[in-house]
Amino acid sequence: MAKVLATEHLGFGVYCIDTGMGRAGLASCYLIVQDGEAALVETGTHLCVPTIVEAITELGISLEQLRYIIPTHVHLDHAGGAGTLMAQCPNAKLLIHPRGERHMVDPEKLKNATIAVYGEEIFAATYGDLIAIEAERVISVNDGDCHYLGDRKLEFLDTPGHARHHFCIYDPLSKGIFTGDTFGVSYPILNQSSKHAFIFPPSTPVHFDPPAWKASIKRLMSLKPQRIYLTHYGMVEQLPQLAADLIEQIDTYAEYATQRKQSEELEKIEEDLTKDSLNRLRQRECQLADEEINALIGLDNKINAQGLAHWAINS
Repeated sequence: MAKVLATEHLGFGVYCIDTGMGRAGLASCYLIVQDGEAALVETGTHLCVPTIVEAITELGISLEQLRYIIPTHVHLDHAGGAGTLMAQCPNAKLLIHPRGERHMVDPEKLKNATIAVYGEEIFAATYGDLIAIEAERVISVNDGDCHYLGDRKLEFLDTPGHARHHFCIYDPLSKGIFTGDTFGVSYPILNQSSKHAFIFPPSTPVHFDPPAWKASIKRLMSLKPQRIYLTHYGMVEQLPQLAADLIEQIDTYAEYATQRKQSEELEKIEEDLTKDSLNRLRQRECQLADEEINALIGLDNKINAQGLAHWAINS
């Protein structure tokens, strides 16, 4: 993994840190600093931890100041480094969705399931390892629960649709929400040359749930946020348009999967997604060539197609 160290202050004591996973601008985590304490939202993978620790240290924050480490859900690009970070942050507690708690305390099932899909070699190269966390350091967070950094409230919202073990974190001070994958994926490199931001829902296996996902997005928007902090990638605004785009695409994705299920051509969903994303980017006047776009989001389309095929077969 090429080392990437990029940190951006977004205001309100919120720092976006590139985890260094894959390429620059692919996966971020967020450091929230308040009253001498800090919380880290998302952890990247085990292999990302040295990059994240270096970024935190360069901001003048000690690992002893970390009060909370908060993966939005237990997919490994969000939570794979949690155990490794917790081992270096002696005062931190892990805040996690109730459905994800057991995987943080005993990650063997999660690890073995990932190896079963990708093989040991790819697992080691992409994710590195999963480290167990002591149960007494893990706090299961339910819908509506609040935790505090000093007097700064962080409110937790259960947001299924992408994954059943997913929550988002509302921060009233910044009027922002840390959304993990619930509010979609929007890569800065695709938006630099576009008329307006391109965002899409990551329908990764195995919990794609269109009605629940649309309800989660509407719930987030009911809070009237001014900004959203995406794991993939960075802060976005113009939220009503992006929310509408996401909801429309969730329906489109479901339609692709349903049509292919009826025609028994599920393997062609990836082609549908590739054409769809290219068309949307052309409508936004994106200046990148098709080959460049496919190099950036081809893997996303492949994994999303797998999730849609799984949903089509099991729905």
